[in-house]
Order: sequence, then structure tokens, then C-alpha cells
Amino acid sequence: MNPLPDIKKILYCTRIGPNSAYIYRNAMALAEKFDATITVLHVMETLTADQEARINGYIGPDSIHDIVEHEEKDAIARIKKHLNSFCSRLGEENSCSLRVEKILVVESSSPAEEIVKQSSAIGADVIVMGAHAHSSILETLMGSTTQKVIRKSSIPVLVVQVPAGEQEFTASGI
Repeated sequence: MNPLPDIKKILYCTRIGPNSAYIYRNAMALAEKFDATITVLHVMETLTADQEARINGYIGPDSIHDIVEHEEKDAIARIKKHLNSFCSRLGEENSCSLRVEKILVVESSSPAEEIVKQSSAIGADVIVMGAHAHSSILETLMGSTTQKVIRKSSIPVLVVQVPAGEQEFTASGI
């Protein structure tokens, strides 16, 4: 008989938006239960060549790279801020924040592939992410990032559905 899985590294994927804190609570519960660490991952979708060309026409070719760099730094700062707020609400600032091993903000044209790649790179035992409503007809036809991660991942994926009464409608989150 195989032993129970040992969960020591959790990859928590966030959009840094509404409901993120609820989803993060599930990653934190796993980390506490299994004495595991959490890597927080936010994937910023890269612009298509056409989108980048249009933006370059308006603001210049070097400016887009400055904007992306600023967005990456801003994302890390927002994650840290929301993490600190989340931990202080728990009243466990020290032990809560120690669970987070690192924060990654990366660019990718394929968020699902990037999530699977990062899970492998850090040696994650489980991926925690939210179930999000389809935002477009294309996403409905092609499948959501969550669905793609489930199909591509070789490790378990915990998909957190946010109950109606728990949904947040502000931009806060982890």
C-alpha cells in the first residue's frame, strides 16, 4: 500500500483580484495542515505582436517595456500588501508570512503552461487556484486557464470555488 502524499510545497496562483483572499485561505489551510511552504504566482499575459505594435505607435517602443516592468513591481507590492493584511486579520503575522517562500510575477502568452512550468520548477506537490467564470465566448470555447492547468498538470490541482456568500466585489486580494 502506498503512503499518503506528503505536501511540502504549494503553488498558489492568483489574479490579485476579487475573491483571491478566499482562495488563498485554502492554500494557507493546506500549508498549516501539512507544515508546507507556499509560492505565490501571478502570471501576466504578454501582449500579442499586434497589440504591442499598436501601443508602441502611441507611446514609443521603449515605454511599453517600462510599463511592463512597473506592472511587475506593482503586482509584487500588491501581493505583499494583501498578504500582510490577510495575516494581520488572522492575528498570526509571523507564522502566516513565514509560510510564503517566494512571490513570482512572470509574463507569459500561455498562463496555463506557465503555471505548470513553475509548479515543476519549484517542485510543487499541489497547485491551488480559483475557479473563475468564463469572461468571454472564446474562453468558453477554448477552456479556462484552470481547466487547461488541470489537463496539463502532473500533480494535483485544488480548484477553489468561491461560494456566493463569500464573494468579494472589491479589488482586494492576494
